Amino acid sequence: MSDSPNFLTYAQTAFDSFDERPFCAVDSLVFAWLSYLRLPDDMPELEGWRGLDVRELLRAECYRDMVGDLWNPEGSLALLEAVAANPRYRGARICGYRAVNDVAMTEQFAAMTLRFPAGFSYVSFRGTDSTIVGWKEDFNMAFRCPVPAQESAARYVDEAADAIDGPLLCGGHSKGGNLAVYGAAMCSSGARNRIERVFSHDGPGFVEEFLNGVAFASLSGRIDKTLPQSSIFGMMFETQEDYAIVESTEFSLLQHNPFSWVVDGCDFVYCERLSAGARYVDGSIREMLLAVSPGERERFVEALFSVFEATGAERFADIAGNMRENLPVMLRAAQGFDKDTRHFVSQTIAAILRCALLPKRPQIDMSAAGKSLAEQLEAWQSELLR
Repeated sequence: MSDSPNFLTYAQTAFDSFDERPFCAVDSLVFAWLSYLRLPDDMPELEGWRGLDVRELLRAECYRDMVGDLWNPEGSLALLEAVAANPRYRGARICGYRAVNDVAMTEQFAAMTLRFPAGFSYVSFRGTDSTIVGWKEDFNMAFRCPVPAQESAARYVDEAADAIDGPLLCGGHSKGGNLAVYGAAMCSSGARNRIERVFSHDGPGFVEEFLNGVAFASLSGRIDKTLPQSSIFGMMFETQEDYAIVESTEFSLLQHNPFSWVVDGCDFVYCERLSAGARYVDGSIREMLLAVSPGERERFVEALFSVFEATGAERFADIAGNMRENLPVMLRAAQGFDKDTRHFVSQTIAAILRCALLPKRPQIDMSAAGKSLAEQLEAWQSELLR
């Protein structure tokens, strides 16, 4: 990966106060990423609304559990340390920590709130990890609104607004960005009126009914959406949100990793348009979903995840890590589908499994191992589409 400055570099070097320079999109990405941390169970103060100073999280014995399964464990830990040391963020308190992982309800939800001495608070929603339940909920957004995590997000914004005073900001990365927009739009009018800005960092879009609703219209002028050049996730499903495109040092799906997003000084480095590859991949998946009724979308998604679940794995990284055994299992599981369903399943699985390498290898290149995976996927798709 390039040595280009990123949001970690920013957290390590941007020391001016919020009085000197207002909260910005790069600040948002810093605190959106912190919501991925698995906070310690033995610190109940984090669940209350007074919370704890962020520096209280610097407990070496907790580091492995907090960052061990994140996309970039070393970078995530360095980010936490930078936030704790930075005078811009000094005195920030983490509060209202919530984490739910309900397989039966197909819900993966986590959020925390950062209270700043300057008087405002940032409500941060966690994005998708590599668990199959988390991804299934993302795809359920193609035909259902709200999904359980979206309902939880709206309730959480109301809870935060009731518990703390002052202006509110909301944000998140990946699915967390979608939850931030939905929660800010569907919370009570009193809470929504206090929200100054909502940040969605490569967050997927919404079904058309939500985008055409009054709640979204009342919020749309306050949404700040950022996407990398090769965004797939942030362009997934319908989107009417304006967005800015950020330069990345990675390629293709690996650009979803925000450690690859380039920062110059106190802002992202922006591009004029999405890559052709992003437009093609997003367009093909979106066209397949939008060409059919919501009921058919649901059937597609259920079929897709029945193939993943046939492997017995809990995480996509586990599937990608044992492709020799898992690809034949998935092939057998998909054999009974009709042609359209097999086409959707094959296209989508190939994209997801390439991305599944990201959590464990944030700096992966297309070396022999990467090419081997690509070749296996290509052969698997050819067999499935016969």
